Amino acid sequence: MTDRAQSTTVGFVVIFGTVLVMVGLVSVGGFAALEDVRDEERVTNGVRSFEVLAANVDDVAGEGVPSRTTTVKLDGVSLSVGEDVTFEVHVPADGVRKTVETRPLVLDAKSGTRVVYANGAVIRADRDGQVMARPPRLLVTADYARLHVVRTRPVAATSVGGQTTASVRTTRNETTVAQTGTAGDTVYLNVTSPRHEAWGRYLDSRPQVSCTPAAGDTVSCVLTTDETTVAVTDVDVRLDD
Repeated sequence: MTDRAQSTTVGFVVIFGTVLVMVGLVSVGGFAALEDVRDEERVTNGVRSFEVLAANVDDVAGEGVPSRTTTVKLDGVSLSVGEDVTFEVHVPADGVRKTVETRPLVLDAKSGTRVVYANGAVIRADRDGQVMARPPRLLVTADYARLHVVRTRPVAATSVGGQTTASVRTTRNETTVAQTGTAGDTVYLNVTSPRHEAWGRYLDSRPQVSCTPAAGDTVSCVLTTDETTVAVTDVDVRLDD
């Protein structure tokens, strides 16, 4: 009788221990899955916020609006000013050469996924690759090319984070324009960025444009057109939480 009771007790302990282990595993896996879902939601919201930001910057840089303010919900992600992205435009026939360094805005999620605004484009970058969610303002045909580079520059704080809602105020500063008129102009455009793959795919998909990877983080593109306008607009960026 005693042996049977001991056997029953041991069996109960084993079964109870197994149940606890299974519950623990399910809980850990469930919490991880839930966090993945929340992180994906944060990134999706970030892309939408940056698309609004890009439209607001377009208004400031291209439509003459003095300033715009965009609200970005952080919810645990960080918003910062990233490392320089460089755009180089060279039109040898007309002696035009422009090198513009712009500071992108970067949303950094806990998973390592980043949403980036740079020169009108919104790019999502993660371990699986880079996707351009919103293209920049670029108009290229056989007759003319309009290349507008928006040079965003930080004012005061360069990062905000936490659970707050951040505001991004963009203010127009000045615009410089260079125009060429030589028929059959060959225009060389280089983009240097950690997201050069997304830039290369987008630019290479445009008519009259052909792109190839260059050294490091640079993609080199060539386009041929009769008239080229290169505009550079400086936009000041202020981050507040």
